Amino acid sequence: MNKLNLEFDALYGALQTPKNITCKEKIKIQDKEFSQNQNEIPFSKLNCNSVPNLGINHNCIKDNLNSILKFPLCKQASEKPELKSVKVELEKRSELYIPSVSKILEKTMSQESIENLQRWKKFMISKMGEEEFQKYQKELLANGQNLHACINEYLGVTPKLELCIEEAIAGHWESLKAIFPNINAIKLLEERIAHPFLCYKGIVDCLAEYKGHLVVIDWKTSKKKKNSLASTFDNPLQIAAYIGALNFDSRHQHKLSKGLIVVAYEDGSKASTLFMDERAVQRYWKEWLLRVKMYWDSIE
Repeated sequence: MNKLNLEFDALYGALQTPKNITCKEKIKIQDKEFSQNQNEIPFSKLNCNSVPNLGINHNCIKDNLNSILKFPLCKQASEKPELKSVKVELEKRSELYIPSVSKILEKTMSQESIENLQRWKKFMISKMGEEEFQKYQKELLANGQNLHACINEYLGVTPKLELCIEEAIAGHWESLKAIFPNINAIKLLEERIAHPFLCYKGIVDCLAEYKGHLVVIDWKTSKKKKNSLASTFDNPLQIAAYIGALNFDSRHQHKLSKGLIVVAYEDGSKASTLFMDERAVQRYWKEWLLRVKMYWDSIE
């Protein structure tokens, strides 16, 4: 299972800026202005020096981890004592390593999901051969990087007059064209975030308005149609995790409660926009908290 991260990155794409993109087409972009905070703030280690010594009271530790399941999506007027206890316990456990959202999701995958992934990998290798399969994965990863970079250039604070679209992602780009006009008031692009209490980190693809709603957006690619949140597997949990982290980030003053998963298709057909309203976000937030607890339960 050491290659799970690579496999998920290959399936869903990664967030890095590629270099030396070969152009298939040059798309003219009209001048436009965006309000955006695009500062990439490097991760600073959470301060664990002030953490008191709780000894090895296992009942206390268990209670602290159980409190994770009650953690709110948004900041509240007064901070409850049990929330501080969660922070103390997780700061101790994350002293050497703060896990990413994707790492937590990977580590807490159900046995059924793990077996499905293994079967898919075995099938692909039998069909393509080991060497070609590895090449295929690398190409998927590179295409995901390229697509994210092009999206960021298009939505960025200073859009370029000409945007280079590599042939391998031309279909995905065509798929997204009808979606872009509905995305406005860009606040963040590829922003590094970390939850100060629950001790996880990640990179938010985009925070912007979609049809008048302020949403956390995640860009995905797929060969198959995705017409429901359930069909995107753990992606809604990822959105909920990012919303929770942003709501507790002192750099951002927005109170967030909605999300959007945009799935671009290789064949160029119109991208799916899977909207997450407040009720959906709260439901997936509770599922995310369960996964966070499962992860920290496994870390001794």
